[in-house]
Amino acid sequence: MTGAGRGGAAPVGAGFENYLAASPPDDGRLRLFCFHHAGGGATAYASWQRELGPDVVVLPVQLPGRETRAREPRITDMAELTGVLNRVLGPALRAPFAFYGHSMGGAVAYNLTLARQRRGERLPERLLVGACPAPHLPAVLASTEAMSDEEMARVLVRIGGMSEMMLRYPDWLTAATDQVRDDLRVCTGYDRTELPPLACPVEVFSGVDDPLLPAGDAAAWESHALAGFRLHRVPGGHFFFRESPESPEAPEEFFRALRGAVARMATVAR
Repeated sequence: MTGAGRGGAAPVGAGFENYLAASPPDDGRLRLFCFHHAGGGATAYASWQRELGPDVVVLPVQLPGRETRAREPRITDMAELTGVLNRVLGPALRAPFAFYGHSMGGAVAYNLTLARQRRGERLPERLLVGACPAPHLPAVLASTEAMSDEEMARVLVRIGGMSEMMLRYPDWLTAATDQVRDDLRVCTGYDRTELPPLACPVEVFSGVDDPLLPAGDAAAWESHALAGFRLHRVPGGHFFFRESPESPEAPEEFFRALRGAVARMATVAR
């Protein structure tokens, strides 16, 4: 599909409407493309527009094989996935934009940024990643690949990535863990040896109680950031952007830090 969408949106590529709920308005605001965690979907970012305010357009990216795209085959290869994303989102990446990726989404956002850098294409104003180790380090949950479905599910329940109710429904549990396994293949299957530093600033968000991401693995992103680096240690565990009984203040602290990053980029975009 090409041409202008509603509200004077920028032209978009074939398949664009599958990955974004709507074409981004061409109104000069910063575009924040958000990539979801393993086993997740675009609805993880449903509240973010409200949280971040009117200076940014929040654009959750929906990968195939989940939620509204549940009937589509999932992509399990990082190079294939970033190639598809660059093709379908590329026309919307000509105006000022940023990437945020959480856990697996951080690896996807990083690899998409790196692919664009290698092609000499426009880079994000900033790469923002949450709960994601530096690119040269092993992916989170990589050790769960050999686990049974129930063992993996219990790990996901413990970190807040799956409802405990799923343990009572074997068919649902199998479907959910199959999706996580496919997403983990994306995270573990790319070459980690030739990773030049990025020519855009990088900001990393890390939960102080995240059992999957030691502080050093988050800080190690600095070696991949040629144009500036900032590490935010925020309350909460692996899913610090969600409210939980253990850390009810976590989302508030995280969004305060994220709003600061967005404000800095929005000023540049204007």
